[in-house]
Amino acid sequence: MEVKKIAAQMYSLRHELEKSPEETFKSLKEIGFKAIQLDGMRGHDPKEINELVKKYNFEIAGMHIKHERFFNDIDGIVAEALLFGSKVIYDKYIDDEEQHREGYIKTKNQLLKVQDMLRPLGFQVGLHCPEYDFNEKIDSKTVLDYITAPEIGLSILSEPDTYWMSVAGKNPVEEIKKFHNRAPIIHLKDYIKGFDPKDMEHNLTELGKGDVDFKAIIEWGKASGVEYYCIEQDYSHIGMFNSMQESFDYLRNL
Repeated sequence: MEVKKIAAQMYSLRHELEKSPEETFKSLKEIGFKAIQLDGMRGHDPKEINELVKKYNFEIAGMHIKHERFFNDIDGIVAEALLFGSKVIYDKYIDDEEQHREGYIKTKNQLLKVQDMLRPLGFQVGLHCPEYDFNEKIDSKTVLDYITAPEIGLSILSEPDTYWMSVAGKNPVEEIKKFHNRAPIIHLKDYIKGFDPKDMEHNLTELGKGDVDFKAIIEWGKASGVEYYCIEQDYSHIGMFNSMQESFDYLRNL
């Protein structure tokens, strides 16, 4: 795979970034990453983070934004996205208290509203899919399917996640096919079958060490508009930078 298409999801490095942004970006560069996906500033000034992004010459593979900001800080989102040069912004996680039918309807309406507002500036709004997208249904659809279904000439981008699809008992190779040309960035996490779906300590692993068919997913992505394959590692048994290195090398060699 082309290295420029491999991105590091900064949620993976949330503790490292909080402790030392400089060392975090330096280490990612040494691994070989050329792109990152932002996930909050972890207590640092966005301008400081942006200076390091420039220093280490990272492309920005979209940004994860807290759910509530899409309701009360649209100007702040725009300012941050313009600072980093990102035209793709994702609602990272629908707040727990909004994970019900009314909350999903409200979320879709608001994201469509924000998409319509920001479209003249060239922004695209999307939704990341954590586990509840596959455990909950609305109008017989998963939450991700419901919120990203086109409506009034607009649509919200999907950001599928291979791990959470696997946890839900889905085959991610088949599940992502519905998002042809609607998922420019996908999250790659490997999954080991045979454990309790909630046992992340044992069923989550580095890419290539589990049961997800990433080769098939990448082949699909080539024909389906995927721009970045984003490595996300919620936690690590071997040290986060070691995990990111293993997953990066695996993808690079596919």
